This record gives sequence, structure tokens and C-alpha cells, in this order.
Amino acid sequence: MSGPFPILRSFAAILLSLGLSGCNKDLEERLDRLEAELRGVRSDTRDTVEELKTRVISAETKVGVSGQGKTLDERIRSLEDSFGEVLSMKSRENEMVYLRANLQGHAPLLTDHGTFLVRIEGMDLNLKTGGYTVHLNIGNPQAIAVQQFTLRGDHGGGTPELPEGESYDLRNEKLKAWQESLKPFEYRVTKTLEPFSWTPFDIEIAANSREELDMIRFSMIVENAQLNRQFAEGGGGGANQFAHLDIDAKSASVMKTDYGAFLITVKSTEQSDVGTKVHLEIGNPYGFTLNQCRLVGDFGKARPKRDASASEEEYGEKMAAWTESLQPFESMISTKISNFRWSKATILLPGKVGDVKFLRCQLRIEDVTLPAAMAGE
Repeated sequence: MSGPFPILRSFAAILLSLGLSGCNKDLEERLDRLEAELRGVRSDTRDTVEELKTRVISAETKVGVSGQGKTLDERIRSLEDSFGEVLSMKSRENEMVYLRANLQGHAPLLTDHGTFLVRIEGMDLNLKTGGYTVHLNIGNPQAIAVQQFTLRGDHGGGTPELPEGESYDLRNEKLKAWQESLKPFEYRVTKTLEPFSWTPFDIEIAANSREELDMIRFSMIVENAQLNRQFAEGGGGGANQFAHLDIDAKSASVMKTDYGAFLITVKSTEQSDVGTKVHLEIGNPYGFTLNQCRLVGDFGKARPKRDASASEEEYGEKMAAWTESLQPFESMISTKISNFRWSKATILLPGKVGDVKFLRCQLRIEDVTLPAAMAGE
């Protein structure tokens, strides 16, 4: 049975062309919805044209209104909120990192482009703006160059200390008050985070006092990144690459391996009866533990300084002589390099402390393990 639908469609088209020609583009969308509504209108062949017209007008006034009485705008807003919730679930991959002015070492910064490392180097009062300049340093162990990103978070006093028995959740009135006292900030950074290196930069935060910066937390939203073709294609001398360490430097260097990029820094040196002990820290940003690994490379005195040479030729001669003087070494790492943290390690090099001012080394990984799966997974 054909039913009344052909008549309804013809009549709706007539209404569109004659009575609704002055409406905006939303009218076309309303017509589509109208047809859907009209399919639900029960009618029979005895309905007259006037009755059908009444039903059309009545249905048109109800277009976009749900059974709960929601308007079209409210329904659209509800859909937008649903999409927003989905997007927010996606953005949870960008997790907050918590920093404090006296934080020692580095903290992992999780983004949808991988895990980065961040540390706070200090802060200074900005006399021009009245706010504070916060000095940050981000380590990029990924093979991408992050060319533009935004730090979005808030700052304030330290988390309140709760007496024993009180839980740290947002239902606690003290934590609610602390949460409401935090001041939001957003800072866009255009300085490039190069692959496998540390990049220092400053951000400006409008704080009235140093106490308002006892805690700084933010997420990192990567807006523009580029894959480094050299690393992506395995260029630059293979997967294992040498890290260059100046013993007296305070910064860390990156060692690229078959298992990814690791960080290494020299903490101190110590003279012993059989040589020089070099105390290291190795940063492992991955989920596996290194059970057995070795450091292989060369060591020697400090590199010649370019500004101490009279000419490029003289500097080249000094570099050649210095390179020739480097001595090879190979040392097993006797301790495990745990996942997601810095691990202490010590290697022994022949020679006196004064002769160990530079390391050129590779990390050779021989055995790794992943943690056991948790029950119920």
C-alpha cells in the first residue's frame, strides 16, 4: 500500500517553494527532519487536504523537539557536548606533570606524541611584567622535532597536608578549596625541541608572589612536529650512536640504541687503587628493565677549546692530537637499569682522575625484561 507519503512529500515541497522561500539554509535541514517526523504521523486515506495541511504545520513547529521537550538547539548542544567528551577522553593522553621549584631531577611528561622529560631550572621575577619567568628544560627522546607546542595548566600553593585518616580526593573540603585557589595559565612555545636532546626555554606566568608558584602543573599539547628523516631511516651511523660526555658538565646526554634513546649523566668521579671510578646515572623512559648492558667507547682529557686556538688550522691540529690520545674502554653495568626512572651505575676506567674528563660511549643492551602482567588483565 502506497499510503499518504507521496502526497505528504509533494505537499512539503510546495510549502518549501511557496511559503518558506525566505527562510535561511537551516530550513532545508528542517525539511529533512520534517519528513522523518511526518513518517510517524498516522493517517488514513480519508484525511482531507486541509487536515493534512494542519498536520504539516503542527509537525513543522515540532521539528527539532524531542519527546522530552528539548529544542533543536538543545539537541545540537547535547551532541556537541557528547563530541566534546569524546575529544576530552582522547586528550587524556596528554597528562598533567607536577613541578615544584625544589624538584630534584626530571619528571615524565606524557603526551599523545610520546613521553618527554621535563625539569624546572629555576625562576626569576620579571620586573617589566610584574610576573615571573620560569626556566624549563625538556628532554626529547623521540625521533621527531617538536616545532610548536602549548603548555596549559595552572599554578598555586603546595598541596595542603591532610591529617591521617583524611583521603586525598576532590570530595575533601580542604582539597576543594585548594583546587579553587589555583590560577590557570597557557603559554605557547615556538622553540623547537630537537630529537634526542635537551632544550631549555622560558615561559612567563602572571603570579603575584613566589608562593603562588610553589606548584606548577601543566599538560603539553603538540601542535606541529616533523619526523627527522635521518633518524627515521636509520641514518647517522646505525641504531647505536655515541654519546659525548664532558665529565664536569651538569647536563645529560642521549644515547640512541636498538631499544630506543636513553639518557646518561656523570654525577662524580673517584680515584681508586686500580683506576678512576665514574659514577653515572642512566635514565630509562621505557617500560622494560635493562638486566644486562655494557658501555663501550673512549675516554680522555677535556676537549680543546676553539676560542683558545689562534686559527681554524691550529684548532684542527689540536683536535686531531686530542682524538689520537683517547683510550678505548669497555665496562659492564653491574646494576639493573629500571623502567621509568634514573638508575645509578659505576664504571671503572684505567688512569687518574685528572685524565678522565671526557667520555665517548655507546650503550650495548644484552638482556631486557618487561614487568609481569597484572592480575585481571
